[in-house]
Amino acid sequence: MLIIITFYTSIQYIFLAGVPESVSGFAFIFITSLVGFIILLCVFFNELFRVDKTYFFQCLILAIEIFLFNVFLLFGVDGVEVTTVSGIVSSYFIFLPLIEFILYKTKPQLNTILAIVLALFGVYMIIGFDVKSFLNKNIIFLLLADISMALYIITTGEYARNANPAIISMGQLLFVSIFSFISWIIEARIKGVNIVITKEPLFWGSVIFIGFFIRGLYTVIQVYAQRFVSNINVSLVFASEIIMTLFFSNHISEFFGYEYVKSEITVIKCIGVILMIFAICICDSGIFNIIFKRIRTKYDNSASNNS
Repeated sequence: MLIIITFYTSIQYIFLAGVPESVSGFAFIFITSLVGFIILLCVFFNELFRVDKTYFFQCLILAIEIFLFNVFLLFGVDGVEVTTVSGIVSSYFIFLPLIEFILYKTKPQLNTILAIVLALFGVYMIIGFDVKSFLNKNIIFLLLADISMALYIITTGEYARNANPAIISMGQLLFVSIFSFISWIIEARIKGVNIVITKEPLFWGSVIFIGFFIRGLYTVIQVYAQRFVSNINVSLVFASEIIMTLFFSNHISEFFGYEYVKSEITVIKCIGVILMIFAICICDSGIFNIIFKRIRTKYDNSASNNS
């Protein structure tokens, strides 16, 4: 389920290309969040009768975290290449162990640390990252977006244990819609422009895709799946978004007729993909323990034969 919704996020950049530069980022967040909320409301209307004070505050906190992520992302993408943005945003898993240690005093396991290092190398091999790119103030906003997303993953994992996925999803989308609408009004007042929504077909095609697959379906599946999957595993699966972007976006953009900056597949990028897949595998403690158990058994048998 997590891999499926990761695929949706990997191709969202194609549809974002259909959003005119004249459209406010807050306006796009508002419209897509509202579309997602309405879709979930139509499907899970009966769940509204189960809402209580606890759900209200949980939805509010999650909405603040994901709204901050979107705001920092808006400030950070200007002037930064799409592949670099994707790589940095996919790297929020590096903040998870630190935040969990600060909040819960949970020490990361050896396989977690190894997985993070490998995945980080993999991401930057895929995007051909240049260290000098960090001398850009926009990178700071993207790193703040990473921290916000890491907090969101941790909080979702905490709430998902006993929460109703439908209520949590609808609630946070409603609050995000409210926050983004207020921000849109404030931005329009500051810039001295009118609140106008474009009628371009490509824009509304983007709204429908993002609203349904990203805001709606993605949110529900994530809350449900995090009942059964650890936070670090969730983040590493989501980090594989850049792999899917590399291999699928070129073909899908041509199919839908969206203009998109195509990515060239090279040997270095393929090595990065292999590192990321390996990182996701070893982060699973079961796989990690099996590997070391076999190594230990082979070593013990060799030692006994030599003796």
